[in-house]
Amino acid sequence: MKKITLFLMILTVIVTSCQDKQAYTIEGSFAEDTFEGKTVYLQKIDSMQAESSTLIDSAVVKDSKFTFKGVAEAKPTMGFISVGRLETPAPDSPVGTLILEPGKIKISLSKNAVNTSGTPINEEFNKVQSLMNDLAALYQEVNDAGGIDGVPNANERMQTLQTNMQKAVFDFTKANMSNKAGEFLFYSAASSMTMEQLKELLPLADSTFLNTAEIKALSKELNRIVPEVGQPFADVQLIDMTGKSVSLSEHVGKSKCVLIDFWASWCGPCIQEMPNLVKTYAAYKAKGLEIVGVSVDDDKQAWTNAVKIHNMSWIQLGDDTKSASELYGVNTIPHTILLDANGVILAKDLRGKELEAKIAEVLN
Repeated sequence: MKKITLFLMILTVIVTSCQDKQAYTIEGSFAEDTFEGKTVYLQKIDSMQAESSTLIDSAVVKDSKFTFKGVAEAKPTMGFISVGRLETPAPDSPVGTLILEPGKIKISLSKNAVNTSGTPINEEFNKVQSLMNDLAALYQEVNDAGGIDGVPNANERMQTLQTNMQKAVFDFTKANMSNKAGEFLFYSAASSMTMEQLKELLPLADSTFLNTAEIKALSKELNRIVPEVGQPFADVQLIDMTGKSVSLSEHVGKSKCVLIDFWASWCGPCIQEMPNLVKTYAAYKAKGLEIVGVSVDDDKQAWTNAVKIHNMSWIQLGDDTKSASELYGVNTIPHTILLDANGVILAKDLRGKELEAKIAEVLN
C-alpha cells in the first residue's frame, strides 16, 4: 500500500511539473476605463467549422486591468479576448487576438489597436497586429477627413500597409504552419495569398490539418493545371448577353491582342478600373486591341445594367457556370489575362498604367 501511495505521489509531482512548464499568465489592460467592472472572456475557436467559441476563462476588469492563468496546449493556439462573449461582444469592445503559449503574455487593448508581447510567438504575432493597427488608424483618418481625397497620399499609404501586412501574415503563418495558431491564420488569410504561397505553406502542415475537407479541396485546386504566362489560352464555354452559348475561342486570334477581363457589377475595384479600360480601349481598338469582358455576376440584370452605366462597349460574356473562373484559377477579381494574336498568354493581372504600357508595347 505504501508503494502505491509513493507511486501516486511521484506521478502527481511529474504531472504538476509538466503543467508548470506549459503554464501561461496573461496580463491585460484597456487604454480606456469604459469596461471597468465588466467581465472579460478568454476564448478559443476549436475549428473553422465551429459555430461558437469555447470559453477558457473569465475575469472582472479592475483599474482597467485583468489577468488570466492557465495551461497551454502542447502546441500554440489562437486565443481571443473580448468584453462579452466573442459571438456577442459588448458595444465598442475591442477583440484581442493572442497566441496561447507558455510564459507571461501581455496584451493591451484600445478602441483601434491591440498589441501583444512577452513570449516569443506573441512578439512575432505583434508584427501583424501593429500593421493592422496602422491600417485601422489610416481608415479612421480617412473617415474623419470625409473621404480618401482628404488625406494626402492615402492610396499609396494604404497599398504599402496592405503589402507589408500580407508579407507579415505569410511569414508568421509559414513559421507556425504546424500549430493551430498558424492554421487559424492560414484559414483567415488564404484568400489573399498567391497560389505559389499556398503551395509553399501546405506541405508544412500536419496530416490532421491536410485531411480536412476544406484543405483537401484547396489542394486539389492548387494542383489543377491553370494556363500560365507563355502558354496558349484554354477554350471554355460562356454565354453572351442574350443567353446564347459562346466559346471563348470565337473571340481569340482575330485581333493583334485580346484582353480577357473577369469582373462583376458588385466588385468595387472592378468598377473603379472601368474608366481606365474605357480609355485604353478607345486608344488602341483601331490598332488591334479587343477586350472580352467575362462577368461572374449571378444577377443578369445587374450585369447588363453595369455594362450600360459604365460604357463598356467591348464584347461582353457571362461565366454562368463558373467554369471559366475555375479553369483560369480566378479566386479574386478583377482578374485580367492578355493574349497575343495567336492566343498565347502574355501577362496576367495588369491594371491601369501597367496594362496600358503592355498593350502599347504589343501594338506599337
